[in-house]
Amino acid sequence: MFNQRSLFVAAAVVFNGFFGMSAANAQSTQCYTLASLQGSYSIIGNYGANVGMALGVGYLDGNGNLTRTSVVNGPTAGSTTGARTITTTTNTGTYTVNCNGTGKFSRILTLADGTKSTGVDDFVITGAIVQGGRLLATTIVDAQQIPSAVIPGGIFLTRTHTRLPDFGPLQN
Repeated sequence: MFNQRSLFVAAAVVFNGFFGMSAANAQSTQCYTLASLQGSYSIIGNYGANVGMALGVGYLDGNGNLTRTSVVNGPTAGSTTGARTITTTTNTGTYTVNCNGTGKFSRILTLADGTKSTGVDDFVITGAIVQGGRLLATTIVDAQQIPSAVIPGGIFLTRTHTRLPDFGPLQN
């Protein structure tokens, strides 16, 4: 037969079990880190309302450094016939990542003619897997903070980065 003491012990076990589970769950919470962005990514960029498009590949080293090459297909400035200009770009820079999967790319853009400009992009990780006990970003979406240096007219650029299989940095 149950007495008050056994009822108290059972309640204490259940009570401690709830707190024990909460502590265990809190300890298993994972954060995104610099290492979550690691590997080669294909990059699709969209300028404004489909004014232009960038196709590229990039490499994130897991330590906060990035490299990227792209080909941009955009309107030829001043054309009344819809002529297009193809521009090759390279980017080098750094990135930061917050625990929640948001962050910033800070980069130097270099055009084929040697012209350079700086840019900062806000990003969010929209897809990830767990690999080796850590989160690894498989999809990243970013938005440039200032208008494009490649396509004139105050056009903003957004990009989607999709992680490629592990085979090292992509070469041109």
